[in-house]
Amino acid sequence: MDNVIPLFGSSKSEIRVVKPISLEEAQQAIDQLKFGRLIMCNVSELPIQLAQRIIDFLSGSVNILSGEVVKVGHGVFLYSLSEIEVAGFQEQQSA
Repeated sequence: MDNVIPLFGSSKSEIRVVKPISLEEAQQAIDQLKFGRLIMCNVSELPIQLAQRIIDFLSGSVNILSGEVVKVGHGVFLYSLSEIEVAGFQEQQSA
């Protein structure tokens, strides 16, 4: 488990919380993911069709980057690259 990021410690990784309201903002979230940040995306307050388009776009992009998508809650998803293990949510994986 050498690829698990400690919650407290010297890790430089960070979680970026985003609430995109457009595909352009979703693309900015993917750009942040490429820089090694974890992305927590909240689309719970968006109209269902827009939320679904954004989730589809993010999930497809993360899939291309060999990343992982974890559903954390209603309308809340955590996106990470494959080098980062998200422990405890594997049974809820959605992508």
